[in-house]
Amino acid sequence: MSLKRWHGVRWTSLLLVLALSACGPVKFSAPSTDDVDTDGTGVSPTPTPNIPLRDVVYSNQVQATDNKLDIVLIVDDSNSMKPDNLKLAAKLSSFVTKLQASNIDWQMCATVTRALPINATDSAWGASIYWQNSATESYQLGMVLRKTTNYSNSDLNSIFNHTMEYIDAGWKNSDDERAIKAAYHHVYNGDYNESPNNGCYRRDSAVAFIIISDEDERSIGGDASQQVYTGELKPLENEDKPQVFVDYVRQILGTDRRFTVNSIIVKPGDSDCKKTQDTGSAKSHYGFKYAELSNLTGGGIGSICDSDYSTNLNLFVDKIKDSLSSIPLECAPVGAVNVTITPSIGVVESRIEGLNLIFSTPVPAGKTIEVTYQCADNRAPSSVGGKVVPLKEEGFFARILSFFRNLF
Repeated sequence: MSLKRWHGVRWTSLLLVLALSACGPVKFSAPSTDDVDTDGTGVSPTPTPNIPLRDVVYSNQVQATDNKLDIVLIVDDSNSMKPDNLKLAAKLSSFVTKLQASNIDWQMCATVTRALPINATDSAWGASIYWQNSATESYQLGMVLRKTTNYSNSDLNSIFNHTMEYIDAGWKNSDDERAIKAAYHHVYNGDYNESPNNGCYRRDSAVAFIIISDEDERSIGGDASQQVYTGELKPLENEDKPQVFVDYVRQILGTDRRFTVNSIIVKPGDSDCKKTQDTGSAKSHYGFKYAELSNLTGGGIGSICDSDYSTNLNLFVDKIKDSLSSIPLECAPVGAVNVTITPSIGVVESRIEGLNLIFSTPVPAGKTIEVTYQCADNRAPSSVGGKVVPLKEEGFFARILSFFRNLF
């Protein structure tokens, strides 16, 4: 597989800013279990004395086009995953059918949890796989599956099944599962400004990542207590870490970008699911890091042991709809969050999930929303020491292959 490497100045997204309506009160609901507060109030506690605060003001107008969604599927293709991936394929079509019936303008790209070979000596992280529309494998690079294409339900079902069969499982180096690293590099490779033919990330869309894996990042999330096999413990690098990924998405795609990371995993503490997964050819592991990333971004967490993934995927649709009725926050707010909607549309329920302020009811186009809150300076995105620099991979030089045009 080929993948182009892009350099130069990254374009900071102008993205939609979910702007709501005027002078209308916004009522905060009881915090969910995913809220960022630590005292049960729905906001972060007052910081310790002498920590400076900075004021944040968000103001914009809701646009009629604020319904775009870019979906990135990140599939674990290690040896134990083949049955789960085929199960996912069978349910992806119903998931997309539900998206098709909504007013969401969606598109989908996919990658795997390992570096993909691009020639005899080099490999690339975060390369988009090509969607397969027949049993005859195509080696062209078909990156984007789009709603705008007139697919029937049977067409979508065929595409997902052929693609998951093509992904298969048990490939060389696939036992070092790194979904977060793959997502990190998928964002890096998908810069729409420098490489417009990539197309996986539109300038004015929300983004939903979906991870499916029966293990954790680098198998055990860098946690020695989870080790089963000798040599299984591998250190997490920066691009394996949940907060680093969140910071990086915000740097590359813009702080106004609405995004969630959703996971289908062995949920932490679900010993029955783990026992079921362990009856296969390899031991599974709880997805601690994937769950952490989903919680950070207000995404959904589904069980890989469910016989029917429709429930998980439908949960993600609901999360996605939430993200399309939300605004991103720069930090976990300190103290009150004040919201003004103009013109008023009455009382709007609101809650904080991860780093998103979510509204119970979508605000109509033409309305303006203003949100003010405070961030502690020591909470500004800085988990990699300030500016995040795109990682470079030696030998990453291959040309992008042509798009799989039959899918458009």
